Amino acid sequence: MRAAALLAVCLVLAPGARAAPPPDDGRRLVFLLEYVGTDYANAVRDGAVVNDAEYGEALRLTKEVVRRFAAAGDRPRAVAAGLQDVLRLIERRAPPDDVWSATRRVLPALAQAMGDAVARPESVPNLGAGRRLWVADCAPCHGETGAGDGPAAPDMQPPPTAFRGDFMERVAPRQIYHAVSFGVDGTAMPSFALAYTDRQRWDVAFYALTLRIGFHPARPPATMRASLDALATSSNTELASRLRATPGEVDHLRAYPPSAASAEGGVGVALQLQETFAGVAERVFQRVVGVTGLVRDPTWTAEKLHAERGDAWIAANRDELRYPGFRPLRVGSGFVVDDAGYVLSRDRLVRDEHGELAPLVDVELADQTHVPAAIVGAEPTLDLAVLRLPETPRIDAPALDFADSDRVQIGQWLIALGDPPGPERVFSVGVVSAAPERQCYQEALSATLLQSSLVVSDGGLGGPIVDIEGRVVGIAVQRASRATPATQILPMNLVLNLFEALKVARSNRSPWLGVSVLELAAVRSAVGAPRAGVYIDDVFDPSPASRAGVRPGDFLVALGGHDVASVGDFQRWLYILGIDTDVDLGLVRAGQPVRAIARIEVRPEAATTR
Repeated sequence: MRAAALLAVCLVLAPGARAAPPPDDGRRLVFLLEYVGTDYANAVRDGAVVNDAEYGEALRLTKEVVRRFAAAGDRPRAVAAGLQDVLRLIERRAPPDDVWSATRRVLPALAQAMGDAVARPESVPNLGAGRRLWVADCAPCHGETGAGDGPAAPDMQPPPTAFRGDFMERVAPRQIYHAVSFGVDGTAMPSFALAYTDRQRWDVAFYALTLRIGFHPARPPATMRASLDALATSSNTELASRLRATPGEVDHLRAYPPSAASAEGGVGVALQLQETFAGVAERVFQRVVGVTGLVRDPTWTAEKLHAERGDAWIAANRDELRYPGFRPLRVGSGFVVDDAGYVLSRDRLVRDEHGELAPLVDVELADQTHVPAAIVGAEPTLDLAVLRLPETPRIDAPALDFADSDRVQIGQWLIALGDPPGPERVFSVGVVSAAPERQCYQEALSATLLQSSLVVSDGGLGGPIVDIEGRVVGIAVQRASRATPATQILPMNLVLNLFEALKVARSNRSPWLGVSVLELAAVRSAVGAPRAGVYIDDVFDPSPASRAGVRPGDFLVALGGHDVASVGDFQRWLYILGIDTDVDLGLVRAGQPVRAIARIEVRPEAATTR
């Protein structure tokens, strides 16, 4: 829809034309005072007016609250005095912090004096439903991510509110609920009191609190609880102070409002979970792609293709004509890992039956467009490929976040998403059945992988595995066995480490020294363990390491002149230094330094992993 048309939609219920909201003067006064408390920061800075319109609005609205309260009859003098204090602070252009604090001090008494004029949600808000309402009705002005950059925004004066900045720390859902209910005079913000149910207004209000930049839920202690009423009427700043909570813990309370079971029973819990899954799918699928490796077909001709295809729909079969002279190897999934156009997927999708890289890789984006991608690097042992698109795709979704895959727990929710070329999609839900036991894959690959109950079809392999918050935990790479169809997952911590190394090394073979290593934390009690380095728990024979005299029980503290403090360091330098490079091995044996030289080779087929 064009911006002009969207603006028309936004103004259909503009202040002069909208239907009047329900008569509720007490709640309106509470809303106006909350609005002044947070919006005043846009008007005054360091004692000077920086926006005449905003300052004039703050004065006008505060005087309106004072006048209406006085006209309401016999009311507590303390409340009237508190409102006068707010007005005096604004008149002398006091700091925004002082004005906000003054409004928050008088708000509870104002609400009580006006007949307990506090709006409260009757049931647990549904953030998934709130997001859909936001996208449909709020995004044209405020933007899909709440940045105030919707298609209609350039033609609006004053501009629509952006819900991304730090000021959101002082906004309570109740204030947004009231804005949706009453509208905001002098702006294009209409009242949705007739268009939305009371519950829908709370759904949108609670969802808006998740739009702030830096919103990142972190599970709080089980003893940290906030009532639904407190969540609805308190800002993040107030909750953090009252609960002694971190910002992430407050965000978690926002993302997962409490008491769902008591409010709606088991069905309510299921519906909330269902909406959470839907939200993850809507957000993550925008970054999931289809990947096809292609090889040359010397026998290909248009005539042969037509003979094989026979009579067929032309447009529906144009995929076969997209790359003349090539045939597909296999198809699967991947995902755009960042805004630079890098894609993570499987090595098997871009390598032929002889182990050679495919000369052409096609990537189908979420909008069904196709682009050829370059192979940056590949790791056949781990079944990992790094691709790059020729031009950075425009994806109207934030870059994916990554979970700490070393900290997953058995029973934790996992979601597999895949989008192989064509209309099919993969969305599978399961749980963690076993966390990775070690980081080094040289000898025990299965112990490096994350085990799950997920069952992912071949077309979904290569796609992201995310947690219930949509953060990438790993990549679906293979099935455990024919008897056990559950999918094994390449942990994201390992993937990101190799991703950075492969971008530098541009390697497509597995480098090999013939050692298996462990973090020192796993062998901290070993006699003679140095402060840094990794523990060599096994050596393959024959291998570069065995020929150089490396033994199980040695500690590797340096590789090619680079310090090794972790398994990640060992892996990274192994790839960056590269195959056919002679490297110095800094070892510690029985407490004494030992030096050896070994050549990094290609991992031999005989060196199978468990």
